[in-house]
Amino acid sequence: MSFYTKRRLAFASQDLQQSVQMLRELVAAQSGTTIWGIWHGVFGMPSNELMLVTAHDGRRDSLALPENIRVLAAYQLKATARPTDKTPLSQAGIYVFRDFVLDGKDIEEVVVLSSTAWQTFEVGENYAARPMGLFAPQTPSANCVMHLLTWYPDFTSWQNSRESGPEALQRFAARRALTHSTNAVATRLDLT
Repeated sequence: MSFYTKRRLAFASQDLQQSVQMLRELVAAQSGTTIWGIWHGVFGMPSNELMLVTAHDGRRDSLALPENIRVLAAYQLKATARPTDKTPLSQAGIYVFRDFVLDGKDIEEVVVLSSTAWQTFEVGENYAARPMGLFAPQTPSANCVMHLLTWYPDFTSWQNSRESGPEALQRFAARRALTHSTNAVATRLDLT
């Protein structure tokens, strides 16, 4: 089983290049922990924030962040249908983080609905899309959050994917019926 930590981080400045480099150095010094990705917000995230997802061998990473970095949210996660390995992401484009609030008892059904829908969702004629990760909390509760990360080459593909095939749309509607709410943030992967 693969374990991940998703953190939303805030910095004093919106000039984040040095912050990205510092994060890379901090994680590189941690045994058994790698960066799966660092993302800058495009829509839905302030310009002085980053999303950091680390992959690690144990249930938790041991990453210690300096006091000048505020951790706005942190989630201890396990991979479900995707990703199947801890290879860091490297493809340019738009990455949409979507969080689903749902009952823990529905996690497995959401995984099945999602992975089945992807079979037709990923083969759209007028768009490109690839779900990169679907994560569940390591310790699900009655009211918990699942995390989905989907890649698109651009916003045109994202928009066109809203009209994916009927099989995918039907499964996505069933998944939506199991959720209490969702939240989406559009980001770009830091490729430095």
